[in-house]
Amino acid sequence: MKKTLYVSDLDGTLLNSGGVLSDYSRHAIEAFFDKGVFFTCATGRTLSSVNMLLEGVKFSCPAILSDGLFIFDMIADKPVKTLRLHDDLIRAVERELERCGQEGFLYCLKGTEYGLFYKTASDDLSQHFIESKRPFLGEKIFKTVSFSELPEEYVPLYFVIYHDYHTLSLLQNAITGEEGAHCLLNRDVYSAQPDIYFMNILSDQTSKSSAIDFLRDYLGVNEVVAFGDNFNDLPMLMNADRCYVPENGIEEAKAIATEVIPSCDADAVVRFIEKDLLNR
Repeated sequence: MKKTLYVSDLDGTLLNSGGVLSDYSRHAIEAFFDKGVFFTCATGRTLSSVNMLLEGVKFSCPAILSDGLFIFDMIADKPVKTLRLHDDLIRAVERELERCGQEGFLYCLKGTEYGLFYKTASDDLSQHFIESKRPFLGEKIFKTVSFSELPEEYVPLYFVIYHDYHTLSLLQNAITGEEGAHCLLNRDVYSAQPDIYFMNILSDQTSKSSAIDFLRDYLGVNEVVAFGDNFNDLPMLMNADRCYVPENGIEEAKAIATEVIPSCDADAVVRFIEKDLLNR
């Protein structure tokens, strides 16, 4: 019998437009777990953020976090795979941020707990970013003199820059040339301003696409079905055997979809999986 892994993005896909997991989706995920259905998420969010959003709901397969930098087994409560940001790239990004006069944030990992480091947060967007992360990170948000001089118990994972699309695209062009760098741009789907984006700077060995390849081998599945709505989902969607995009997704994602499904406000992901399981 075909073993299928279902992998869904969170924001704008599995979560509704308010950034919440609906009761219907919550119960469906619990039923998938009970039935042994291979289902998990692939998100740019951190472990603490995912745990808070899901409120105790756990995926039956390791979750792909931080756009593939961190693969975590929520049942065993332990990391399966972690990719760190190399010191040379940290110094290169820090120099470029200083040259451009931009502010950045560096996510790090201590055991299974995230910490967020920043040098300055002088503009409104940076302050908003910090406050939006405080419910998930609490007091683990630290000001530092240099991203290259962090406490040694913290493993650096990735940078986040939060700004308008034009500013970030210029910065992306500058940093993409750095050895080992991989930049991901994504629109902030919760911002009232349509041109506000996140840019994640990660190791070039990292993506949701490479993470599903890892899980394909790790779980021994022979089919991957992916769901996503945004730019950072595109490689994963293209790498999956089948891919589905909610109608609220970006046009670039819809163009490569096996099928466009109803919006994230209609519990489209879990309803699709329920029907798909009946047809197997």
